[in-house]
Formats: sequence, C-alpha cells, structure tokens
Amino acid sequence: MPGVTLELSEPLNVWFCVRDLETARRFYSEQLGLPLWREEPREVLHYAAGGALLSIRAGDERDLPPRGGWLVFAVESGIDGVCQQLEARGVVFEEPLADRAFGRSAMFRDPDGHELWVCQPSATETQFYRWQLSRRQRPRPILSQRKPKIRRHEMPPPSRRRAHPPE
Repeated sequence: MPGVTLELSEPLNVWFCVRDLETARRFYSEQLGLPLWREEPREVLHYAAGGALLSIRAGDERDLPPRGGWLVFAVESGIDGVCQQLEARGVVFEEPLADRAFGRSAMFRDPDGHELWVCQPSATETQFYRWQLSRRQRPRPILSQRKPKIRRHEMPPPSRRRAHPPE
C-alpha cells in the first residue's frame, strides 16, 4: 500500500489452545510459575509472560499441535539453575540444556504438546536483543495510518476487546 509504513513492534499476545484448561492452569501456574493476569468466564486464561500476554483457551483437536510454532522464554543469566528449578517442578526436557549458535537453551512441552524453550542468549544475541529493547522506549506506530497501539496498562474494558483471536 503506497504511503503506509509497516513497522511491527514486540509481540503483545500469544495464544495456545489446549484440551483441558485445568491441566494447563496447573502447568503454567505451578510448574512454570507464571502469574495469572486474568481469567475470563469463557474458558480463557491470560498469563503475564514478560512483555507479552500468554493466553490459553480450550480448543478441540484441530486447534492443537502438531500445527507448529513454539514459544521461547528468555533467561538473562543462570539458565542452569532455571532448568533445575523447572525439573524440580516436574518439567521434563526433550532437548536437554546445550550450547547452540544463538545461546544456551533447552526444550520441553506443555501437556498439550506445545513446544516451549528457555534460552540464555549468547553475548552477540544479547547485544542484538538489548538494541531491540532500547528501540522500544520510543513510541512507534504499527501502521502510520492507524491510531497508536494501546499499552497493556491502558487496555480497554473487556466489553470492547475480542475474547478470541480472529478465525
């Protein structure tokens, strides 16, 4: 579209569909220790996951893995200790902690098979991420023709938001 600049910002929300909401609640709250930000009456859980929301909703078989995708949790330092804490909480790693080109990382799955990673980026990757984070300090439009995006602490009341992502 001529005259429109597309500049995407950091992720705001990640959605996962699960078979059993209570199993997912125990996994994300107890095993991963993510704080529950909000629970919607229509079977949706929203967790604070760093700078984004991780939203979990009940789905059916067509919404579940192996459709693809994964979520990476950044660990600034001490990833060995983080992995030990997760193992103590019952998390089983499919890909053990190892040095990779982008840093030290390990992979595990939630009860529905979603691929989750913890990663302590290498020095080079950390510099890149810090540069990216420094760019977040100044307000940037998603599209130059649109109103500025709403920050999480300024979210509109639930009646003005969609409960589910578009189909």
